[in-house]
Amino acid sequence: MGLLVPNQRRIQAFILTLVPNIADAEDIYQETLSEMWNKFDTFEMGTDFVAWAVTIAKFKVLTFLRNSQHARGHFRADMVGLLSSSVHEKLNSLQDHIDALRGCLAKLSERDISLLKLRYAQDMTFQNIAQRVGKSAPAIHRMMTLVHAKLALCIRRTLRLEDPA
Repeated sequence: MGLLVPNQRRIQAFILTLVPNIADAEDIYQETLSEMWNKFDTFEMGTDFVAWAVTIAKFKVLTFLRNSQHARGHFRADMVGLLSSSVHEKLNSLQDHIDALRGCLAKLSERDISLLKLRYAQDMTFQNIAQRVGKSAPAIHRMMTLVHAKLALCIRRTLRLEDPA
């Protein structure tokens, strides 16, 4: 469970990219979980849990596509294999970006965090935020633009997408 819980969304996202129908994807996810439970003794601790899990999911997707009337003819097995490799790489990259964002958020000032919370956690408009903090809406817009720029630069540097100079 300790390996599954932090990675279940990545496994679900993997399945959803190959099977866009949510109900079908959920069924496949449940089958994948069952198979993972049955085969957990084959998982080698210290190796990539998500890679192991998405391999199981890939075979569950292939079985579904082979047996499904409405999916028949839409995907070939080799295409699913190519798609699954690409999706797994993207999921890893996405997780790296999420980790970088978390680290960069921790480096922001209290004021910047407060602005982000007002905007995104409370879903406030620039005008609402301006009224709350006693500034103009254009000033809040400029402040948010600077916060976003700080985050973007920090993330690029964290991921080594840009020289730190």
